Amino acid sequence: YNWTGPNGYTSATQNPNNVPVPSAPGTYNYTVTATVAGVPCTSTTTVTVNALPTANAGTAQVLSCSAGSINLAGSSSTSGVNFSWAGPGIVSGGNTATPSVNQAGNYVLTVTNPTTGCTSTANVNVTNNSSVPNVNAGSTAVLTCSTTSVNLSGSSSTAGVNFSWTGPGIVSGA
Repeated sequence: YNWTGPNGYTSATQNPNNVPVPSAPGTYNYTVTATVAGVPCTSTTTVTVNALPTANAGTAQVLSCSAGSINLAGSSSTSGVNFSWAGPGIVSGGNTATPSVNQAGNYVLTVTNPTTGCTSTANVNVTNNSSVPNVNAGSTAVLTCSTTSVNLSGSSSTAGVNFSWTGPGIVSGA
């Protein structure tokens, strides 16, 4: 009993139940030789081991107030594969490499090689950082005939925020 395969693989054994574990994709040959009436007889069959496609779901993503939906960045170094995503908030593109999602959670990318039927999966996590910042517009200010302009005093206890004023009659510092 003799197995041969890619990259010079060979395995000879006297026991047909000792099946090799292939280490690389490719075609493996199984040859059985028996001596019948002093004449060696040989029979060979082949089996093909397919490579799994690669699956990369990309890096973790964060939803925020300014980015209520994001595109995931899946990929595969195997050409001609099909993409399929599963997860809690797929808005569009669930069968593309880069779907749009709008909910936090775990997303699973399945890459399928349509020629071999082999699949691989990868995961990516989407978190939500969309807490609304705290804001205080300050105390009420009153314009009169003698007080024709006032300074408004806004504040926030949320770190790292930007301020923007809108309304009629802003002279400066919007």
